[in-house]
Amino acid sequence: MWSLPVLSLHEGDKMAWVNRKYSFYISITTVLISNVLLLAGMFLWITHKESRSAAFETADALFSEINTKTIERYESAFHSVSLVTSMAAPLPGFQNPPIDEEVSHPSLNYMFEALVHHDYIYSTYIGYADGSFVQIIAMRGKTELQQAFKAPKHTAFVLRIIAPSVNGVMKHSWHYIDENRQIIGELDNLDSIYDPRSRIWYQQALKQDSTFFTKTYVFSSYKIPGITCAKKIGSGNGVIGIDLTLEQFSQSLEDQQISENGLLFLFNHSGQLIALPHEETVIVDEKGELTFLHGSQSHNPTVGAVIADFMQKGETILGMTREITINGERYLVMLTEVSEQLNFNQILASIAPVSDFTALIRLMQERILILCCLVLVFVLPLALFFSKILARSLSQLESEAQKIGQRDFSESPPFDSNIKELHTLINAFTLMKRTIRQLLERQRKLFDDFTKLTAGAIDAKSPYTGKHCSRVPVVAQMLAKAACNTKEGPLADFDMPTEDEKWEFEIAAWLHDCGKVTTPEYIVDKATKLETIYNRLHEIRMRFEVLLRDAEIAHYQQLLKGKEIDQSQKAALEKQKREIIADFEFIAACNIGAESMTDEDIERIKVISARTWMRNLDDRIGISAEESSRKTAHPAPTLPVEENIIADQPWHSKPWQTKGKQLSEFKDFNMEIPDEQYNLGELYNLCIRTGTLSPEDRYKIQEHIIQTINMLSKLDFPDYLAKVPEFAGAHHETMIGTGYPQGLKKEDMSIPARIIAIADIYEALTAADRPYKTPKKLSSTLKIMSSMCKDQHIDKDLFNLFLRSGVYQLYAEKYLTKEQIDDIVIDDYLVSS
Repeated sequence: MWSLPVLSLHEGDKMAWVNRKYSFYISITTVLISNVLLLAGMFLWITHKESRSAAFETADALFSEINTKTIERYESAFHSVSLVTSMAAPLPGFQNPPIDEEVSHPSLNYMFEALVHHDYIYSTYIGYADGSFVQIIAMRGKTELQQAFKAPKHTAFVLRIIAPSVNGVMKHSWHYIDENRQIIGELDNLDSIYDPRSRIWYQQALKQDSTFFTKTYVFSSYKIPGITCAKKIGSGNGVIGIDLTLEQFSQSLEDQQISENGLLFLFNHSGQLIALPHEETVIVDEKGELTFLHGSQSHNPTVGAVIADFMQKGETILGMTREITINGERYLVMLTEVSEQLNFNQILASIAPVSDFTALIRLMQERILILCCLVLVFVLPLALFFSKILARSLSQLESEAQKIGQRDFSESPPFDSNIKELHTLINAFTLMKRTIRQLLERQRKLFDDFTKLTAGAIDAKSPYTGKHCSRVPVVAQMLAKAACNTKEGPLADFDMPTEDEKWEFEIAAWLHDCGKVTTPEYIVDKATKLETIYNRLHEIRMRFEVLLRDAEIAHYQQLLKGKEIDQSQKAALEKQKREIIADFEFIAACNIGAESMTDEDIERIKVISARTWMRNLDDRIGISAEESSRKTAHPAPTLPVEENIIADQPWHSKPWQTKGKQLSEFKDFNMEIPDEQYNLGELYNLCIRTGTLSPEDRYKIQEHIIQTINMLSKLDFPDYLAKVPEFAGAHHETMIGTGYPQGLKKEDMSIPARIIAIADIYEALTAADRPYKTPKKLSSTLKIMSSMCKDQHIDKDLFNLFLRSGVYQLYAEKYLTKEQIDDIVIDDYLVSS
């Protein structure tokens, strides 16, 4: 054993993208950032959701308020105009028509006051039955009016008087008046064809007693569309009227601020625009007839879309706030019907983009986003910093867990955490690791001791194995270490980097012959051909046989006393005795098995075995039940019986009890199973040509390697010892497949298995503690191994490394006797390609 190994973990390929793992501090940071983003997203979602509701509520309230105020303003304006008209109509000063060039008509002050106090009035006037006409037009600082009436600078009002002259012709005069109501200029005949009696407002007002509002028409004084409020005066001598232009409606709508991009406009049920800020809504043809601009003709697509929506859905959508999409942008719109006092059906439309009502919410959302970004900018580094501090102990715990996963329970530098739970976990982890380490060390020592105990028991079982099981690991580990240190050649890539791999190899070397525990001792110790487990009663019986012969000889010797024996008889007796002695000596020599048997030797044994002798005693008494059962299977001869001096008796053979089972168990091995389990026949064993082992004995000896593989394969080795059966079970294989028990070739064997094969042979050849042989010298051993290498029985590269690295010498100096160690020139034994 080289050193205490670090246990490794064999893991399958469990890593997949869906199972990807992340560090603790990244997870903590991710959770923190996710929470911030989730919180921000939740706020944004809530504000977005509420913004729509708030936009509807705000728009609905705003639209309702503005529409109501606008309509109330219109109604108030027309009510005021109607009131002014109604109050002026019965006044005495209004009954008299103007006189030629009269600029002090009694109605003028009233009319001036009406224009001054009601800025939405364009003009006030009175038309009389005789065609006279008095009108005051308010300039209101409008340049286009000054240009239309050719008014001088500082003109605030234009006074228009149509009155009969001295000759009875209607005279038209224009007077330009400043803010102080002083005339600053005059003009005659600007419009000499105007007759109030032909106007619709005059004609309709005379037909009714109440105030009358006209439809939109073109004012003669300015050629602009507007509405007139008229009422007859007195008994019908004239009509007082007040003009309001649509431009004033548009300006009024523009003054109502809905939102930054909001819009108010008026249209009728036919889809025609009545009032729209910044856009003309009325077209006047050459005849003076009025035509309203249709919504679809408006330059503003929003206006056209709203009117088109109304024309499609009708009055069902009046009075409610709805959302519509125009050119991809969402708008909120409310349509409200205006009072019929304007003499035509009007719809007041309020519309604004949804974004105008959610501006504050969007601003809040932007601020939330900015705040979240700022929080992330400051929190992220802090989160990373503190999570790394927090994760430091967890990272160390993770490292410890990985070591445990790799079966590394070695002592680690101490560490701790200020977090109570982590502190407890670290202490528990440390205690667990120490406990497991101590347990594994004890288990490992126990396994080592048990392994060496098994090897020692095999060595102690028979003196013929000496210390083979304990010395093979020494040679094997020395050669393995040399192979690991090789940096070039076929063995350059071989290595045992971990202590587990070294321990696995060492265990295999210790247990390479563990199957010998199943080999009968008498076969292991069989030093002669006739040696077996022997019942000494047979020898005693033979002694009794000899006693009987001696008694007979003594009897006959007494009878022959006195009788002379001739020389020829003596010579024949001596010759016979010499032949008997020579035959016995030959048989004894064959029994040793030191030399190979020739055909002549085997024939001579058969001739000698033909000698007979008389057995007088029963050979079936005083024996074991097993031996008795084998003999009783054959009929007993009548005594005395003549028997061959050397014979193969039927009971010498022991058949297989379970040969079928033997064949099924060993089906993966190439060893031929003999027909009989044992054959103890005397002639059969003496005729063994080489050595002392019969085929049955040799099979039983070789069977130990099969038992080694089977025994080790049945052990539930951990992953890091899984190759022990393969390493231990191949030391009788060759590089060309002629070995046993599996007939493996070089490419089928691992380098550790080939190393153990060389160690097994080297130890067996050099062992000096075998009683059945004399120890070989180092040179003889290497010569035999070199020959085996040339015959491809052992690995050439490992054998050459065995020589070059000096492993053979290091082992020899420690375990061989001085007489065995002779001078070695390794070049004499190296095997070239």
